[in-house]
Amino acid sequence: MRTGVCHWLAAVATVATGSLLTSCATVEPALTDRQPPLVNAVGRYAQGEAVFNSRDSGHCVLCHQLANSRAPFQGNIGPALDGIGNRLDAAQLRFRIVDSRRLNPASLMPAYFNTNNLQQVATEFQGKTVLSAMEIEDLVAFLAAQQTPEA
Repeated sequence: MRTGVCHWLAAVATVATGSLLTSCATVEPALTDRQPPLVNAVGRYAQGEAVFNSRDSGHCVLCHQLANSRAPFQGNIGPALDGIGNRLDAAQLRFRIVDSRRLNPASLMPAYFNTNNLQQVATEFQGKTVLSAMEIEDLVAFLAAQQTPEA
């Protein structure tokens, strides 16, 4: 487990239970809708936009629509993402991208940064994530910036 994530989970567990946990080995991830950053780097908007629009890596545009996207033939299986930055913060966006099944077990969205409990994974892709940690952070930066003016 990454040290930063371990300390974050320990802090969450301490707040939730009121008792200080001294060993990260005893911390079980709590089901929340927040995910701490995966890397010690700030996500890059332009790279996140490229991941969102790519039909070869992120595949986001195959299921989602975004009015600000230049990608043709956007999907409608998932919700439209206009103004998503107004509704969800970076940690909530990251949580959904990493593995949306944690929030909705019936989700059709792929687990972009999880290799556990997946089904029908081709042998050459087993143990590999769909996106890298940095690509997730880039995508989060792009989506967090998708805000609409408040009415």
